[in-house]
Amino acid sequence: MQAKPMTEPFETVVGAEPGAASAAGVYAPYGQLIKMLLPRCGGIAVYGADRELLWCSDGCERPDLRSLLDDTEAERISRGGSIRAVSGSDSAFVYVLRNEAGDALGTLVVELADSQRRHTNSSMVASLLRPVLDCLENRVDVESTKAAMPALRMPAPAAQPADIRFLLEVGEGDRAESDGLEYLVRQCAMHLQAVVGALIIPDRNLTICCATDGDQDAQGQTLLTKTHKHLLAWLQLHNRAMVVNRVSADASAKHVPSYKILSCPVHDANNRVIGLLGLFRAVDAEDFEERDVSIVEFMSRKAMNLLTNRYDDLTGLLNRYAFERGAQAVLDSSEEDSESALLYLDIDGLHVINSAFGFHAGDEVIQRLAVVIREHVAAEGIAGRLGADRFVVMLPPSASIDPEALAERLRAAMSQLTYMHGNRATPVSVSIGVGRIAGSGQTISHAIAAAEFACKRAKQLGRNRVEVSHADNPFAVAHRSDAIAFANLQSALKANRFGLEAQPIHRLDNHSAILGHEILMRMKDGNEYVGPDKFLAAAQRYHLLPALDRWVLGAMLRTFKANVSTLIDVGWISINVSAQSFQSDSFREFLLEQLQGSGLPPQSFCVELRESSAAHHMQEAETFIRSLHKLGVKIALDDFGRGLSSLAYLRTLPVQYIKIDGDLVRRVATDRVAESMVLAIAQAARSLEIDVIAEHVETEAIASKLAMLGIRYGQGFYLSRPQALPVLADEATAVVRQLRLSAS
Repeated sequence: MQAKPMTEPFETVVGAEPGAASAAGVYAPYGQLIKMLLPRCGGIAVYGADRELLWCSDGCERPDLRSLLDDTEAERISRGGSIRAVSGSDSAFVYVLRNEAGDALGTLVVELADSQRRHTNSSMVASLLRPVLDCLENRVDVESTKAAMPALRMPAPAAQPADIRFLLEVGEGDRAESDGLEYLVRQCAMHLQAVVGALIIPDRNLTICCATDGDQDAQGQTLLTKTHKHLLAWLQLHNRAMVVNRVSADASAKHVPSYKILSCPVHDANNRVIGLLGLFRAVDAEDFEERDVSIVEFMSRKAMNLLTNRYDDLTGLLNRYAFERGAQAVLDSSEEDSESALLYLDIDGLHVINSAFGFHAGDEVIQRLAVVIREHVAAEGIAGRLGADRFVVMLPPSASIDPEALAERLRAAMSQLTYMHGNRATPVSVSIGVGRIAGSGQTISHAIAAAEFACKRAKQLGRNRVEVSHADNPFAVAHRSDAIAFANLQSALKANRFGLEAQPIHRLDNHSAILGHEILMRMKDGNEYVGPDKFLAAAQRYHLLPALDRWVLGAMLRTFKANVSTLIDVGWISINVSAQSFQSDSFREFLLEQLQGSGLPPQSFCVELRESSAAHHMQEAETFIRSLHKLGVKIALDDFGRGLSSLAYLRTLPVQYIKIDGDLVRRVATDRVAESMVLAIAQAARSLEIDVIAEHVETEAIASKLAMLGIRYGQGFYLSRPQALPVLADEATAVVRQLRLSAS
């Protein structure tokens, strides 16, 4: 079979010389494609056969990357490339570009991120980049041939090959489609002139089937039902693309689909085949060729990137970030007189199922609700999982479904389910809040908050019911209160009207022994300082938490910088990082820079992240936590046990402490369910060699019960109250005295 290259012939022009601008136009798209497949890579450079620079991503040549060419004799590098040190701990993937005869055409150098270097090898990088490498080799071969013929001119940047333009357009990350994967599959099928395209990821409960002709949707589903198990089994066995161009004349009689098939495996981070991206062409259509295989292989990797960044691992629904982005785009494009709706779903009593049958049982219930949502919402709206047992559905103005009727159908469908474990049965139900959003200019955070309030009201009224949020409900009152608090916060930030307190963390078997102190923020309101309960909700609603976190970090470091010995006397110092701050790249960089530049011993600090924030942004959490861990900073997961559905991710995060949610701690002495959950957390943490800290230890009974359950450390008013912490550096000498008094 003669393969079509992923390029098109270029127009020839007499008497023109190739230039740098045209070279950038030729090779820049390939750099963009590499960035799509390796989002965290650094500099990229393409060199010619004589080691001349053809193109680089930074706009100017980097000497450290060029230095790799001194030791890149073509015969010493295999077809899989190699990973080599650049400078210090940095490294790069070096790949010799060759023509079909095996002659060296040039060299590609890609700087790797630290995490990529530690978790991969050259063959894995080459496999990931294979579709782009094949295209790039072909392009370098064409350009080198043309360079040897003065009569030819390199194409202008606008004259990109159709396939490259397609890959770049579909690969753009700023699209506002409600479901990027469905868009990807449909565009891939249309570009390669298939009648049906399909993406199947069984582990994610994800099945997408798109017919290029809308009338063939049902036929496509039937086709997929007949073939997907066989295709996936073949791909898992051979771990390569499958092409079927010869169709038996009696295929229909044998109930075999009469289609030409191209199916490519979808790989996870460990290069394991977890699904397939497949295209189906009519029998009389053109055969699938190598050019088609290269495109679909690239799109399968793009699909996996989308899954990782936009979709929830457990359910396959949009994650919180992707949902909020898509839903906000719907609101921004709505007409003034239109009305959208948002449903907020919360599984009732999931913690009971977790306690009785294990967290895997809770995961099964969560997955089942996701399936029910897909079945009932279909293409009418946008569905996502906010975290733990909470889901959201956005219905745009164009939706034909009545939101209250949809909510009732979802509730009824879940109420018919029963979780069975042996002979034991536990009923399953959901509480649903419905919020209506009038006109445009609204924010999705307000819409979610309104629907969440209605959902909480449904739980208060007995659960397993639907409640609708109205304009005159208590949420409106809370919204006005938050608006006032927001104005006060802005004023306090400008006038520096904040203070810090430190609360000790004690050993429960020896209250005089202190593990460390947690830094708490207070705002000055008139002549007194008020706690975060007076301003935290407004800060979260109006996205001021990163500003407050920066203030706390700076004030704390200034306090202790003047007297390093203070840190020895008070144990380690813990600061909280909000979910909004943690999800910000700039804040994570700011935190690392401040700790490194403070001159203080990093091992004297602990950073607290909320469990939900880390669990639902696992990739960012792992990178961030490992960066802190590398410095010697301790890590604690805060509010552990609030809506908890799984402990498995603790194995991948190098944390030293988990802090049990205060609501569980308050009930541990009187509620057997809370007691069993605390015991389960303690046992799991002990097996992972993670220390447990209980928050809100407010009575002797709670402290005694926690100690009996094996909890080593506690924090709360029963043990000691927070003490004011001076903010100015010249007052740092008072810190030791104050914190020592708090421990006595």
